[in-house]
Amino acid sequence: MEFHPTQQSVKQSGLEIDKLRSEYKSVNSQMQKHIVDDWWIDDDPESPKLLARQWTLIGEWVAAWLEAHSAAGPESVKSALYDLFGEEGEQECLELSEDTFLVNPAVSIGNVFIISKSDGHYHLAWSTSQVQRANGDQEKILAAWRPEHAVHGGRGPYWAASGSAGSVSGHIGRLPSDASGHPRFYIDAMYAQSAGGTVGAQISVWSWDGVTARPLVARDYTLMIDQAVGTRVEGDLLKVQQKKFFRTFYSCGSCEERQTDWIVRITPEGIQDLGERSVATELDAVDELFYRVIHHRSATDIAAPSVVKNAEQIVGHARAEASAKDWKEFPTLGMMMGSRIQDNSGNRILCLSLDNGGTILFTLKPAGEKFFITDLKPISESCDRP
Repeated sequence: MEFHPTQQSVKQSGLEIDKLRSEYKSVNSQMQKHIVDDWWIDDDPESPKLLARQWTLIGEWVAAWLEAHSAAGPESVKSALYDLFGEEGEQECLELSEDTFLVNPAVSIGNVFIISKSDGHYHLAWSTSQVQRANGDQEKILAAWRPEHAVHGGRGPYWAASGSAGSVSGHIGRLPSDASGHPRFYIDAMYAQSAGGTVGAQISVWSWDGVTARPLVARDYTLMIDQAVGTRVEGDLLKVQQKKFFRTFYSCGSCEERQTDWIVRITPEGIQDLGERSVATELDAVDELFYRVIHHRSATDIAAPSVVKNAEQIVGHARAEASAKDWKEFPTLGMMMGSRIQDNSGNRILCLSLDNGGTILFTLKPAGEKFFITDLKPISESCDRP
């Protein structure tokens, strides 16, 4: 039976939200004294307790606000958050099922929670801040959401966090329900880092069984914060684009590099890990060529003899520019200064500029899912030139 608040219950809910608002303001005021660089809390033993209470109050506020306003739906949840915080920030809310909402409030130290109705009343049903039912690496990854792991601990500005080293904040997304009708969702979040364009992140997939959310998978990855493609759902596939690294050249921290998609198929019975697929296969072929040349391995199965000879000359010039010690520790053709890929009669033309290798034009012929390099030619033009 649908719950319709009486005048008395609405009045009681109004008193409750007034009380919650007052306590939230008090706790939030105390919290400000313990915030470090916007993203963490200090090492005062009381700080995690204050943070946990602040998170709980936000969830209890949303539940009480819905009761007091006889309202439901994602927009009502957002209205409750705007009422508490003001109009700042992008509040996120997804309807998992009737009267059950996944909420991602706009707070710098992230927390995702579920508000659900049972016995005719809304309540805070679940939160990322609680201990989750997971094991091994997944347990460690999800622990980053816990308040005690948001402690700053003297981290430098470029701290690349992962595992249980919070804090984290991000976005939520809906996934198809399972065969039993249980709603599923994902949380895509970045670890706090006060500087740098390449950061740590985590993705987790969950199922809501009507009582609690259960993790189906959790995984760490790395991304460039402004990369062109991120996490998305395509049909029954969840794709997480991540920044990996080449072996013989590299990009700047605020640049994309070896982008790959980690792909999960969402089926009625569960989830299927399809592994990683590179979206930079042309650059992979060039990286493999230079890696083999640098380490004196045969490359005749991936490149024409003339290409190998020219690659040896380019590597030789780069080696001559470096000290013996530096080359031994990190043999590289330097930073990627630009690249461009074009189609040409079924082949791929890759222009690549490297600060220790110059600008090079490669012709690549498709060979299954990979490429065979048929031509390599140093050029004087920039890769930015059409």
